[in-house]
Amino acid sequence: MPLPTEQLDCNLAVEPTALIKGYLRLGAKVLGAPTWDPDFNTADLPMMMHISDLPARYRKHFLGL
Repeated sequence: MPLPTEQLDCNLAVEPTALIKGYLRLGAKVLGAPTWDPDFNTADLPMMMHISDLPARYRKHFLGL
């Protein structure tokens, strides 16, 4: 379900969550517009990161590579 952006207050200051900031620092890319997740009452962003773009220290930590 699309995020109802027409109902958002565009005057509010918004910061990405720590999780999204972390993904972006590691090289993840946002693929498109956010969608609404009614089960968690939040917006979801489609994100993708190529494993080859993950810095080596994180590949080793998370994947043992």
